[in-house]
Amino acid sequence: MTHKVNNTSKNNTLDLIALSSSLICAIHCAVFPILLSFTSMSSLYFLNNPIIEWIFIGLGIVFLLTSLWPSYKNKHHKTKPLIIAGLGFVFIAIGRLHFTHLWEIINTVIGAVLLALAHYMNWKLLRLRLQQQS
Repeated sequence: MTHKVNNTSKNNTLDLIALSSSLICAIHCAVFPILLSFTSMSSLYFLNNPIIEWIFIGLGIVFLLTSLWPSYKNKHHKTKPLIIAGLGFVFIAIGRLHFTHLWEIINTVIGAVLLALAHYMNWKLLRLRLQQQS
């Protein structure tokens, strides 16, 4: 019983970290162009780096594999968080097509928010399961 609680707690923590990183990604993508438009903020241009974007995408995949998938497979068996995360990655991929800068921003922000929502839902499902066990 203790082992199951520890795994659930570990997944809860991963979901909170993943939720936070997804929201940071969404904020970064939505606010960064506005910040750059101010000349005093032009020193932040180094943040407009594809490596930073790929780091966020990589983190999203890592959190999917370490939190959402194991939670689905071993704990709650609900596909909704996985479907929403998949949809989030679809929006991020569509944003990578670079039709316009606005296209990229809108799709990436939608995708990041969907990823955050998927982790929030997973976190809630794990908490519900933990409450049912006690």
